Amino acid sequence: MAFLVCYSQKPPDDHPNRRAIYLDQSFYEMIFSHCRSAESGYSIMRDIALLRYKSPTLVVPNTSLQSLNKELECLAEDGLKHLQISGFQVVVHAALNSESSLTITGDMYPEL
Repeated sequence: MAFLVCYSQKPPDDHPNRRAIYLDQSFYEMIFSHCRSAESGYSIMRDIALLRYKSPTLVVPNTSLQSLNKELECLAEDGLKHLQISGFQVVVHAALNSESSLTITGDMYPEL
């Protein structure tokens, strides 16, 4: 399992017109093990972790991107390390600056 994250001006209708980042299987495994429970305190990351292949597109509106950024910071504070955390933060900042939302879909990992 992996995730395709795209910038969106008219979510979810324009997904995947402006691809932002492809989050790989190891990123999925990390957030699935750390964020999937309701008690984890990660509401947006939990929604992402619970996506499945062919799930409906998850929309993270621009108004929620600051919260997503904080959750990504908390992952690092919790001691989790993954190169794509910082890449995802860059995408979140770019979406905030362009007043875009993010659309996220589950994707089959290409090596499977």
